[in-house]
Amino acid sequence: METAGAELTVSIYSPEKKLLEEPAVSVGLPGKKGSFTVLKGHANLVAELEAGIVHVQTGQRDEIYIVDSGFAEVKNNQVIVLVEGATEPKNLDAAKERAALDEALNRATENQVQYAKKQHDIALRRVRARVADMLKA
Repeated sequence: METAGAELTVSIYSPEKKLLEEPAVSVGLPGKKGSFTVLKGHANLVAELEAGIVHVQTGQRDEIYIVDSGFAEVKNNQVIVLVEGATEPKNLDAAKERAALDEALNRATENQVQYAKKQHDIALRRVRARVADMLKA
């Protein structure tokens, strides 16, 4: 599938399915140490991802996916993104996402493991709620 101006190949996988595999001009990723963009000629790397938005520009359209944590590998103008979960924004309901965020914020924790899971869930729910609100507006 050739796209004018595309200089990368991007693949996004979750445990359930392949979400995307196509040429792209750029890929924005939510790195654990900060968001970054991959363009043609980017240095090879493996990066840990946090909950956030993967933004793919194909030259003809923009695609965004809300992703849970995972990893990205950049090598030879190929970007492979492996995430624990992903959602396309069109599948979000703003009211449900706000309710899920409120539940996560108010969830009690009894130990450090529960607290860490809660913080991760809050981060993911904030991204989902923010994107759902943007689409609603």
